Parts: sequence; structure tokens; C-alpha cells
Amino acid sequence: MLGLDLGTSLGVARLFTDGEIDAQTVWLEATIGARTVGVAGIVKRFAGPDCIGVCIEEPFSGQFSSVKALFPMLGAAILACELEGLPWSAVHLSRLKIHATGKGNAKKPEMQAAAKERWGVSLKEDEADASWAAAYAMDSNLFV
Repeated sequence: MLGLDLGTSLGVARLFTDGEIDAQTVWLEATIGARTVGVAGIVKRFAGPDCIGVCIEEPFSGQFSSVKALFPMLGAAILACELEGLPWSAVHLSRLKIHATGKGNAKKPEMQAAAKERWGVSLKEDEADASWAAAYAMDSNLFV
């Protein structure tokens, strides 16, 4: 399962059926065009033939300057999934927070602490969110 947390620092997590996690932060260039190309490349690179699906944290923000970059990135990720023949889903952050911590308003440190408890590794903020996107999809049998 591949989980994505969109942003200038892109959280990418691969969750394997044996429970192992591989999470990392990928820094993308600041322009919207470079970010969209970058996220499409990440999907192609990390979603190999054994990938069950891709779960993407839905873009959210009260500031238009943030959202105007996130929605093209979401579109690029979805297009990359479609071109690779991968099922995908976009999930609201509050649903991921509930899955991770039991509460929809959990803060980033709580998401990171829940990730440390589940996988035994310390993850950066974006990595934890991406990991919970992948975990939500796997635990919910989203693509089965």
C-alpha cells in the first residue's frame, strides 16, 4: 500500500502486508508545475507491481495559496495511479486522525506518537500522515 501526504515536503509511505513500513520525506521544487510532475513521478517510482493501491490525504487549508498547489498535485497523483492501473482513494485527514489516535482533532505529535507505537520507528510529520493514509487503506480493506 502506498500512502501520500501532499505538500512541498511530500510524505511517502509504503506499508507492506507483513506490517513493515518504509516512510520518507521527498522535497519537491516550489513551483506548482514542478510539484505536479514530482508527485506523478513518485507514484510511478514507489507504486510497483505488488502495490495494492494508493491512499492520498485530501488537500485541506484555509489559505488559497496553499490549496492552489495541492489540488494540481492531487490531480497528478490520481492521473499517475490511473495510468499505472492502480486503485486510489483520497481520504480526509480527520478520518486518518481517528484511525490513528481515536480522535479527529489529533495534533501532529499525537499522529507521530501513534506511528511510533504501531511501527516502532520515529517518523517526521509528513511521513506519519502518509503512513496513516496507507494504514487506513490497508486496515479498512479499501482496495479489496
